[in-house]
Amino acid sequence: MMSEKKKKKGSIRKIIFTGLDNSGKSSFVARLKNQNYPMTITPEGEQYEVFGFPILLWDFGGQKKLPLERTHFFDETDILFYLIDIQDESRIDEALENLKALTKILTMKPLIVVCFHKADTDIAQSHKIRQITEDIKKKLKDALKGFEHSYALTTIFDYASVLAPFTFALSKLLSFSAVLDSFIIDYFERQQLGSILVLDKNGVILSKSTGADKEGKLDLAFCEVTGTFLSELYESYDKQTMPIPNISLKIPENSKRNPNAIVLFERIIIRNKHYYLLMLTKTPEQFDSIKETLPEFLSGLSKTIELSL
Repeated sequence: MMSEKKKKKGSIRKIIFTGLDNSGKSSFVARLKNQNYPMTITPEGEQYEVFGFPILLWDFGGQKKLPLERTHFFDETDILFYLIDIQDESRIDEALENLKALTKILTMKPLIVVCFHKADTDIAQSHKIRQITEDIKKKLKDALKGFEHSYALTTIFDYASVLAPFTFALSKLLSFSAVLDSFIIDYFERQQLGSILVLDKNGVILSKSTGADKEGKLDLAFCEVTGTFLSELYESYDKQTMPIPNISLKIPENSKRNPNAIVLFERIIIRNKHYYLLMLTKTPEQFDSIKETLPEFLSGLSKTIELSL
C-alpha cells in the first residue's frame, strides 16, 4: 500500500462519537490519534480523521432532549460510538435517555458501540462498576433491539482499551486487511518512515507501506528481503529453543541509499502465534522518536491483529 493513496474505505461514510458533555469524547478521539487532549468541539460537531477514517464528534451539551432540528447530523451513520461517563452516576440516566431518543431518529441502522468510559484500571473490574454496567445493559435492551451493538470498558489511560472497540467496529464493516492497513499507514505517515512491514511467521506480508516514488519501491524491496530473512532466523532460534536476540540494523555509511538509516525488527506474540514488524527509518535521528512511541504502537498493533483471530 503506497502512502500517497489512501485506501478505499469500503462503504463507510460516517463514524460519530457522541454522548453527554464531559463524557470524554474529545479525549477518547485524541487518544486514538495519539494527540494531546482535550480537543475543543462545538455543539454543531467537528470533523477529525483517525487512521484515514473521517470521525465526527457531537456534544449533547447536557440537553435533556435531542435537538430534533439538527438530527440530519446523524443521517447515513455507519458506526456510532456512544460514551457514558461511568464515574458520573448522577448523569447516567440522562445519558441513557439521550441514547434512547437517538435510536428513534436514526435513518439507518448503524453499528452502535456503547463505551463505559473513564473505567480507569483501578476501578474497571470492581464489583460496583460491574453492577452499574449490567444495569445499563438491562435498561438499553429494548432501545438497542434491532441494532447490531456491543459494549466496551474504556479509559484514556489504557491505549488498547480505546483502540480495541474502534478496530472492532471497523472490522465489522471492513476486512481485517483494510483495518490493519489503516493502522499501519497512519504510523508510517506520522513517523515519516522509509518503509514498514508486518509479516507472519512464514514471512508472508500482512501489511506494508512505503513511499510512492522509485526510492520508496527500492526501500520496500530491501525491507521485504530483510524481513523474510529475519523472520526465518527468529523461527529457527525458536525451534532450537535458543534465546531470541533484539535486532536493529544500521545501514553502512558508504551505502548509496539511506546511509546510517536504521532497520528495527520486533517480534509480536499473540495467542502463541508469531508476527513480525520491520521498520526502516530515513535518518538515524528518527530512531529515538520511534523507540519512544514503539511500545504503544506495538500494543495497538497487537490488539488490531488479535481482533482478527
